[in-house]
Amino acid sequence: MTHNDAASSRKARRSRLFTPFVLAALVAGGWSYGWFWLRGQAEQRMDEQAADLKSRGYDLSWSARTFHGFPFRMNVDLADARVAEPTGWAVRAPVLKGEAEIFDLTHWVLVAERGVVLTRPEAGDVTITGQALRASISHVSEYPPRVSVEGAKLIFVPAPSAKPFELVSAEDMQLHLRAGPDDQGAIFFKAGGAKTAFTGLLGRIAQDKTASMVLETRLSHVSYLRGRNWEAAVKRWSQAGGQITLQQSQILAGDAVGKAKSGVLSVDDRGRVTGSLNVAIKERPDLSQPIRTPEQAVAAAAQAIGQEPVIEADLNFRNGRTMLGLFDTGPAPTVY
Repeated sequence: MTHNDAASSRKARRSRLFTPFVLAALVAGGWSYGWFWLRGQAEQRMDEQAADLKSRGYDLSWSARTFHGFPFRMNVDLADARVAEPTGWAVRAPVLKGEAEIFDLTHWVLVAERGVVLTRPEAGDVTITGQALRASISHVSEYPPRVSVEGAKLIFVPAPSAKPFELVSAEDMQLHLRAGPDDQGAIFFKAGGAKTAFTGLLGRIAQDKTASMVLETRLSHVSYLRGRNWEAAVKRWSQAGGQITLQQSQILAGDAVGKAKSGVLSVDDRGRVTGSLNVAIKERPDLSQPIRTPEQAVAAAAQAIGQEPVIEADLNFRNGRTMLGLFDTGPAPTVY
């Protein structure tokens, strides 16, 4: 009896040695099965989301798709990816890499290693490349969806037949879109170390200097900003009473500063911006050079009598022109 009990005890101890390995194998097998099942779910949900967006006038498409990241991540690589919204704005990327949480496939973080092509309604394409270009997209059922874009050392090149683009390059850039209460949408834009191609008053402030910019606005009646094309969407939005309320706006270029403190803007039936902004402009003109603009004349007069060369006035957009106080500074901006 003693001999048999000892043999049974040794066999039990040996079986316990293999228990951790058996459990590890079961966990690994279950994890592998779960990951591949979730990959199938991700593929299915992505297809369903693309179909849902298409039914609402959007486009989410690609020529090839590869899922990877086993065992701990869910990544997807897309070739020739395209995202477009109903009014004609679109972004294309030859290579787009995305990552999402396994249990939240409606929130994607995207990286465009080879840049993107931005399509502007009525204005044409702009190729954007840089050291880094990333985006985060979520809440796609809202309008606008929640979008955040960040870039570093960016270069903007319009297509040969396209209209000029206001940015030539930027050391860093942020763009955020958010949906808000009461049918509102918010836009926040920030760029640093930028070379610009502005015209009119902004062009006179920036000139050929490196500039930094901030723009924060709110749009009302954003659900009306839909149509068969960009012009039709803006007209529908404007007829519904859509307005742009400025929260903050600033451009710094060398010693020149332009700030819009407050104001409400809208768009007329010819696509021209209308409304009024309260602005402050600070510029130190070179008194050895000819004075060419009204702003420079006022700044030079202030500087000559020892005062800070700051202009505070209302910037009015009316009848297709931009008026700084009594001075006509050029055409009013247009949105189509």
